[in-house]
Amino acid sequence: MTFSIATRLFSPMTLGLCLILGSSNDTHAADSRDVEKLLDNSYHAYRDLTDGMSAKSIKTLLKEARGVMIFPSVGKGGLIIGGEGGKGVLYGRSADGRWSPPAFYTMRSVSFGLQAGYQNTRIILIIMNDSALISMLEGKTKLGADASIVLINEGADGEFSTNVARQDIYYYAETDSGLFAGMSLEGSAISTRKKYNRAYYGGKPTPTDIILRGRVNAPSGDRLRAALP
Repeated sequence: MTFSIATRLFSPMTLGLCLILGSSNDTHAADSRDVEKLLDNSYHAYRDLTDGMSAKSIKTLLKEARGVMIFPSVGKGGLIIGGEGGKGVLYGRSADGRWSPPAFYTMRSVSFGLQAGYQNTRIILIIMNDSALISMLEGKTKLGADASIVLINEGADGEFSTNVARQDIYYYAETDSGLFAGMSLEGSAISTRKKYNRAYYGGKPTPTDIILRGRVNAPSGDRLRAALP
């Protein structure tokens, strides 16, 4: 009788715990798949962005950069787009020139202005100094307020015409049909996507652990990091 009562008391609790653990494992597995997909999409977005008319400017900046962020798909279709955002990756460069493993982020409150019929926008942000990189590592950055930002500007000959050290961050955006010149990132908020960092590395690594302290290693091959100049 005692055993029967205990079984009736504890079986629902045990079942509930199993359901919670199972759900947690399923969520973690789904996040891990999402992270791998994001890394793959970011790689292809980077190749697209550095294979067009702004490729020379982007690569020139990257050689002097302290960090780079890639957002492979931001927003969704519509006439005036605000507050949609997307997921992306951040890489930092060490003093010896090596790129760090990726940390994962979200961009929100993007304002695209009057643009009709667009489907997908790829964005690269090139971080030029330590203060802008540290702002990103602290977990939340408002572009234009916490860090100055400007669209990459090219001359008619394709040469980059702005002083490399003048701005904190340079950016370039492109849709499937080409340059997205009407977009402004002023006021956009970039924040840490903690669950992706946890899903990819395990534990609770911070962006500083990943980018600066070298406390984690990428668990899989990272084509994008290898492709950066």
